[in-house]
Amino acid sequence: MSQVVGLPNKAAGKVVHVTGEEATRGKSGAASGRQQRRRHPDDPGRQRDPVGTRRAILAAAGAEFAAHGFDGARVVRIAESAGVSHQLITYYFGGKRGLYEALSDQWLEESMRVSQARTFADAARRYVHWAHEDPAWVHTLTREEPGTRPPAEDERAAELFKHVEELRARQARGEFRSDLDVGAVALVFFAASIAPVAIPWIARELGQQDPESPEFIDHYAEQVGRIVSALAEATTATQAAQAAQDEGSPVDGEPQD
Repeated sequence: MSQVVGLPNKAAGKVVHVTGEEATRGKSGAASGRQQRRRHPDDPGRQRDPVGTRRAILAAAGAEFAAHGFDGARVVRIAESAGVSHQLITYYFGGKRGLYEALSDQWLEESMRVSQARTFADAARRYVHWAHEDPAWVHTLTREEPGTRPPAEDERAAELFKHVEELRARQARGEFRSDLDVGAVALVFFAASIAPVAIPWIARELGQQDPESPEFIDHYAEQVGRIVSALAEATTATQAAQAAQDEGSPVDGEPQD
């Protein structure tokens, strides 16, 4: 038998009798509605564009890491910038470290794509343009604390090893001199490609142009490519001189006996 509970009806000025069962049902329904409203923004199943959401989160994370580094970055600011909840970031990436690792994977994948240009000179030009068009990864790298182990370091090391091996193959094909250390060459041209973004005031003083301008980037990328090509030309000249010396014939410009 249900219990009768008297509830005041202020509008009618009298008491309305409601069963306890109905009162309980009303309370639980209200509570359930509040829970549903709390879950609604964070429920991944309700996201209409999960791919776009992930992209927005990663873009916001890239800007945050670029501005504050890994230690100084805050997930709450990333969520606000992306227009999503903190819980949604946790669902997709697990937290700040997961965001950093996802960005590292994204940057390394793009790096491999750029490095697979037809020639080393073309790859060097593309790196300059990529750093200019997507500077967040450059700023993130330059904000890493010296002597500390960054997140996703093992994955990054594996990808960098692939870069070195690819350069070694280019060297074997004669794209640059055989007496140059491949690791040193990779480091030099990586530093050259990010210089306008990483050290813009030095780039401005040395180049006498705004390093963020398309004109500067086009000119600088072309010059970096020419430097790489010059190494290849030096290889050809050296090989020709060596061949002439081995055959005992004079090298161009040398007087004959």
